[in-house]
Amino acid sequence: MNAPRPTPVRKTVALLVGLTDGSIVVDSNGSLPAAELPPEAACTPVLRHLRDRLSLANDTAPHLAVVDSTDDETVVHHVVWHGLLPAPRAASARHHSVPLGQALRALPEQEAARLRAACRAGLLGQTLYLAQGRRPDAAPTKTERTLARFTWNLGTSPPSAQDIHQVWGWLTDSLGRVLILLDRFGTPSLPGGRPEPGESPHHTLAREAVEEANAHTGASTMLGFQQVKENDRAPYTQLRMTAPLHRLGPAEPDPDSGQTYRRVLVPARQANLLLGWGPEGDAQAAAVADSCCALPLAPLVHVPHQGWNRRETDQGATTVSEPIPRPRR
Repeated sequence: MNAPRPTPVRKTVALLVGLTDGSIVVDSNGSLPAAELPPEAACTPVLRHLRDRLSLANDTAPHLAVVDSTDDETVVHHVVWHGLLPAPRAASARHHSVPLGQALRALPEQEAARLRAACRAGLLGQTLYLAQGRRPDAAPTKTERTLARFTWNLGTSPPSAQDIHQVWGWLTDSLGRVLILLDRFGTPSLPGGRPEPGESPHHTLAREAVEEANAHTGASTMLGFQQVKENDRAPYTQLRMTAPLHRLGPAEPDPDSGQTYRRVLVPARQANLLLGWGPEGDAQAAAVADSCCALPLAPLVHVPHQGWNRRETDQGATTVSEPIPRPRR
């Protein structure tokens, strides 16, 4: 019996540069600036060449290694996160910036999954190793399973309250950051869920925010709605609400799923770099950020497990208060 033929291995290096307005730098083809990595070569010289092309400093940065395998070859993609640069950034004949969601929509699915994972890893300060564009232990998301398509409508009422299946909220602190939840696989989402019988969207959001994130909010308003079409299911509506975030109590298991989410506060304009929702996410994040346009740009914050209270200093920074007891329900 003949021995199996070894699978050829090819390597590439790509440079991911984010901007503070939620966009990324791409080349003329809409992909990340990238180059082939010669056999046995180190990443550093190739990265230096890519950074020189973009007139960037040669700083060290975390990277994401992604292995994509086919019957013919295995490709190892090294995606290096350069960090967030101030926006806007001048375009050139070879490179320009584009909102992340727009970039994702234009790419093949596997390349889009790689880009989405790299943005999340970079923002959160992580190094991930993926197979076929995803974490090996992560199940496909509902959007991936159902091939969902979304149509976003800003600032208008949905055609029928009976079709509202989900209510999700953009909860903002007083520095213009939004609350994003991370499940055990690192998949991000906004707080929210299905309305209970007789519940208004405002009550649904307030209840789900406490159950999922122990987040306590002020009065909510409607941002808009999405029409969702999935395979083998009638179209339905998702509401998007906004509400001020007052405080976060200790992280506790969601009574519905039993899962305890990690919580981060992300500048609204950069939120879709973490969510990776496509153009619809770009539009929602921009609308929320526009409502906070007079606020200084605050950094991303990992919320401590014991809870969080925002306190502004003279410089606009934040500190974490003593633990907050969770109210009885």
